[in-house]
Amino acid sequence: MKKSIQIGLLLLNDGEVKSKHRISQSLPGIRSISPNQKKNSRYEISTTLRKWREENFQIQSVEEFAGHCLKVGLDQDRWDRLKSHENPHCLLLMPKIGGDPHLVVVNEKEWIKNMGEELDEFDILMVAKNDSDLPSQVLQPEVDTLEIKSPFSAAQMELLKRTREIKESMNSILTGTLTGNGNYRHLILSGPAGLGKTHLIRTFFEMHTVPNVRITGAVSRFSLGIRLAVIMRNRDPNETLFIHIDDADVAFRNEEGCNLLKQMLFDDKAFVYEKNIGPLLLSFPTEVREAVESFRAEGSFGFRVPLSNVVFIITTNIPYPADTEVRRHLGRNGHSGILVHRNAIRSRCRYRSLDFNNEQRWAWIADAFMENGQFRADQNFVIKNMLDFLWEYRAVAQEHTIRAAEIMLKIAEEKPTTYIKEWKNEFLWNLN
Repeated sequence: MKKSIQIGLLLLNDGEVKSKHRISQSLPGIRSISPNQKKNSRYEISTTLRKWREENFQIQSVEEFAGHCLKVGLDQDRWDRLKSHENPHCLLLMPKIGGDPHLVVVNEKEWIKNMGEELDEFDILMVAKNDSDLPSQVLQPEVDTLEIKSPFSAAQMELLKRTREIKESMNSILTGTLTGNGNYRHLILSGPAGLGKTHLIRTFFEMHTVPNVRITGAVSRFSLGIRLAVIMRNRDPNETLFIHIDDADVAFRNEEGCNLLKQMLFDDKAFVYEKNIGPLLLSFPTEVREAVESFRAEGSFGFRVPLSNVVFIITTNIPYPADTEVRRHLGRNGHSGILVHRNAIRSRCRYRSLDFNNEQRWAWIADAFMENGQFRADQNFVIKNMLDFLWEYRAVAQEHTIRAAEIMLKIAEEKPTTYIKEWKNEFLWNLN
């Protein structure tokens, strides 16, 4: 016997609930919902919403519409939770702008909070006189003839296409570091915080079985050298090691740091510390002390860590300028000094920058939540709402990053009926 579930269908416009409908339906078997059925239901939802937006139809019954929303919104986790409840309840949030419905499994207390104690027959079935009017029936197309619409405007889709081209270029460059020789085998990736530089490098190494180590550059140069000594002590000198220096702003922020980086990458191909380290060794743990001592020459005050078989991949928030920018700043209060050093490093490495304008930055963020310019099958309309929100407020939002997008989704999960208002409070407070 199939389990009966209580469904609360909430129709939204700009994140605000415009109409509520209570329906009781049988919980379908999760395995019985095929990809073609979901595809068909998505078409019917889209057709219904288009007619709703045109305000040409009235509500006669919402059971069929809710059934399509349920098929699209269900996944294995939500199905298991509904199946395990003695008296299961769920909310189906459906925005006027379209996309997949968002299914939230709730307890009875949350149900009452969102749906009220009781809805009468008029509220459930009769005509809604505002912009939440829904048609009573939709077309029944052949599934194979469905046209997959682009989720965004032509301009936005072109930006997403450009983003994929940039990522393909990045992957080609990273792959080149696996076989590259000479000075140009190192890579520097710069860009604002929160755009996924670290994730990009980590994902690349997960896909390629090469020896690699990640260390942070948000430390002093001395601490960086100690870490390199520990890493290199037991390495095979004939094996190439990939070292990702993440967040390298601190270690290489000034001219002294840039000189050290050039020394590591090009000149000596070694980390060289010339000051007297003897008194400090006593305070180090045994493993660290032995590692540093293994790189000290007899009679030397400091230590030297060879790095000739290391390929460095460096991520930083600081841009490394091209020749034209250096020329623009020559002679301006000595400001060109540090730029000259960074330009010299850039010119001898592979280099890419993620410092985009607001529109391309939006596309970079959006692509992290999509596959080939389309939403993944398991995603719902909250993703679309989030990306639409970021596009609309791209020039004024307090934060425009992948990290902000992840926070927005967390807010939507915790507050499914008021999340757009919460987004505005969180990221547009400067406009109030």
